[in-house]
Amino acid sequence: MSDEQPPPTSGDEPMTIAEICAEYGVSRQTLHAIRANRDTGFPAAVVAPGSTRSRYPRQAVAAYFEANPKRPGRRTDLQKGE
Repeated sequence: MSDEQPPPTSGDEPMTIAEICAEYGVSRQTLHAIRANRDTGFPAAVVAPGSTRSRYPRQAVAAYFEANPKRPGRRTDLQKGE
């Protein structure tokens, strides 16, 4: 058994959808909604030869989330019933 750690990711290493969700704390559904709306300015996917998995440029994703910070939604569990 090897205790080798994967190499640290560089600033240009593309990210998968799962990595983006984990790093920025967004759900897959939210990320899909962001990607589906062309007006958001989310970076375009980069597809590596021989792969079907979309990846996104790390620096471009970081720039997007820096310019568009997460905002919590309105709590509906505290509203009085009608």
